[in-house]
Amino acid sequence: MNFTAQETSAKTKLFGFTVAQKSKISILKIIGLVFLVVCVVGTSVSCLGFQKKDDLASEKLSSACTALAQGNQTLAIALLDETITKFSKTPSAYRARLVKANILTDYGSYDDALSILNETLNAGKPDVIKPLAKAGIIYVYDSKKDYSNAIVASKEFIDKYPDHFLVKDISLNLAQYHLILGSKDKAIKAFN
Repeated sequence: MNFTAQETSAKTKLFGFTVAQKSKISILKIIGLVFLVVCVVGTSVSCLGFQKKDDLASEKLSSACTALAQGNQTLAIALLDETITKFSKTPSAYRARLVKANILTDYGSYDDALSILNETLNAGKPDVIKPLAKAGIIYVYDSKKDYSNAIVASKEFIDKYPDHFLVKDISLNLAQYHLILGSKDKAIKAFN
């Protein structure tokens, strides 16, 4: 095929444009693909790292609960503290906070327990831990016989978590708190 100079020039310009355009598209596709691979791999590694961290935290929490069940509260508290500090912001660390707060309540360290529970209530993850922290707060007030604050915390729980599985028990306790404080009508209302 013999092309005239004008046809060759037109095809070269057209072909040159097409090659340039194709190479730009190819480079963008390669860059996009590399970026996608880096994002997927980075996310996977990050998730695996978090999962490994949470698994280790869960094992530490399990060891703490075993120590507690065996009556070794000193070891249990040490393991709970390690879980809370070393694996902070993992679900296991927030569960460890709940266990530690119960131990502190049983020891009569109510202010320390309330501090841990309020912190868990405000920042706990996952969100299912928050109502348990609120129930723990009610338990602390009940344990220290501060029934006025137990009533307030119980009402807050019922209002905020009306479908929670603990609502019936908390309502029953709320009625008992009213009875203890001499408010029979409020007790009947809370019971119903």
